Amino acid sequence: MLIAELETFSYEKRYWYPHMKPNDVAIWERFIANYPEAYDYCQYDVLVGSDPEFDTTVTPDTGGDEWKLYQKKIDVVGLKGEDITIIELKPKAGASAVGQIKMYRRLYIKDYSPAKAPDMVIITDEISPDTREFARDEGVKIIVV
Repeated sequence: MLIAELETFSYEKRYWYPHMKPNDVAIWERFIANYPEAYDYCQYDVLVGSDPEFDTTVTPDTGGDEWKLYQKKIDVVGLKGEDITIIELKPKAGASAVGQIKMYRRLYIKDYSPAKAPDMVIITDEISPDTREFARDEGVKIIVV
């Protein structure tokens, strides 16, 4: 799939964000309010990674397929000019969030072949001890809102 084929939304507060949980919505909307010029557009719930190694057909009669349920999902992809940012919204972010976003970036590059590698940002309401230094060393920016 091409990046341009993903559903894209204006970077602004919305009445609904695909698959976003209430705590994630609160963090995201605080970020939008605090950083109104951060992005031009966003893509939400971006699927990355391989299909599962089993049949995801719901029933042979309907042919319904639930493969999307088993793929990894990036919370937000922020777009600003030619720059792309992989964004993970994480209440109480810790070391596992750093590993998660690094994996998502790797899969995004593999699946969408962007012109340049995306940046990685974790947006959180709280950060566990030692995580900020670890994230910085791994090339991940953390923003607390």
